[in-house]
Amino acid sequence: MAQNENVYSNSKSTQAVGGMVKLASAAFIGALGVGIACSAASEPQTRFAPPADRTLLIVGQELGSVADYVQHCTQCPAPAGVTTYLGFYDLLSAADGFGGLGEDAAGHSAPDADWGAGATSAARMLAQFPDAALVLGLDISNGRRKDGLAQIGHGLHDDKIERLATFLRAAQRPVFLRIGYEFDGMWNQGYEVRATYIAAYRRIVDGLRARQANNVAFVWQASASPIDDVLEHGKREKLRDWYPGAAYVDWVGLSWFLRPKAQPGATRTRVPDQLELAQEVLEFARAAGKRVMIAESTPQGYDLSTLTRSNISPIWDGAPHADTVKRSADEIWAEWYEPLLSFIDANRALIGAFAYINARWDDQPMWAAPYASGYWGDSRIQANPRIQELWLTEVRRAPWLHGGPALFTTLTASQGQR
Repeated sequence: MAQNENVYSNSKSTQAVGGMVKLASAAFIGALGVGIACSAASEPQTRFAPPADRTLLIVGQELGSVADYVQHCTQCPAPAGVTTYLGFYDLLSAADGFGGLGEDAAGHSAPDADWGAGATSAARMLAQFPDAALVLGLDISNGRRKDGLAQIGHGLHDDKIERLATFLRAAQRPVFLRIGYEFDGMWNQGYEVRATYIAAYRRIVDGLRARQANNVAFVWQASASPIDDVLEHGKREKLRDWYPGAAYVDWVGLSWFLRPKAQPGATRTRVPDQLELAQEVLEFARAAGKRVMIAESTPQGYDLSTLTRSNISPIWDGAPHADTVKRSADEIWAEWYEPLLSFIDANRALIGAFAYINARWDDQPMWAAPYASGYWGDSRIQANPRIQELWLTEVRRAPWLHGGPALFTTLTASQGQR
């Protein structure tokens, strides 16, 4: 879920505004092997990865939501990472707070960005959470700039790459950069032209490396949601068609929003479910020798404050925020949280990071009624005492890695192979 995202509220809505979306896509893997050098048996060597039996716990995705979690989730450990978003094409302009950097071109403080989904500032995230890694979603879609992807590939936005490199170097901590995230989602304008997407992705990576932004790990993130399959009438997509190559990818990412076995009620077409698509991303990552980041996750359609579950979208299950049913806290945990956490446990050696979006979505105009971007609900862990109790029991377990003075030493011990 990101700033400037547009979620399809009906089957005719096939154009994204800003390319940052949370009703996401299906990612299918065909024959693996093209452009993938590491064998499935190889232990992943990933830049800024925790030990093989540990997983970073990341919280997002804007200033208010992260602060609420830290302040009001009683006894919750400090997050190992915090998530925010950048609009690449605006990094040198005053629009949107210099693309969400929170700094002007000279590095001076600038107003927060707010695309209708909460105040956003990468600079303030750094200042407010000094013991957490920074996780950045970088929007490079053509929804933000006509023909922008092609322009990036041809070097017309190298000044933005220069500005980004300066900011990242100054962060002086591990940064996970999700370039053109959810690349396979049809709402991200321009990403469907695979060669153009790959050229833009590589240009940014090459540019940052040439400018010595050596504290950055590059995350290549699929959307892995059944919604995209519904929108594309069951079309099967191959992740490798977007793959920039092993030298350009440190982590493989995915999104997880739906219940693991949920199927669309608004269509008779059976699509691969959330769990199946996540497993396919893991298969790709394993073959590529990369660790995995669940880069965006939230229990879509659930309201933890009212203990309810509602429809999310006409193209999936019906009118958004309709057909509301009561669920106990334990039922919600069993329906959404437990399957996801069990999936992480079963694949702990591969899944090195998990990012949770802890937000009251209706407080943000982009996601509020009449739910043009779908219904999201209230995913704040602290909104219900029982959910918080279950969450604390889980995240206090030894496999979870949290924020603190020793975190960066742990992460920088693993520089990985490029």
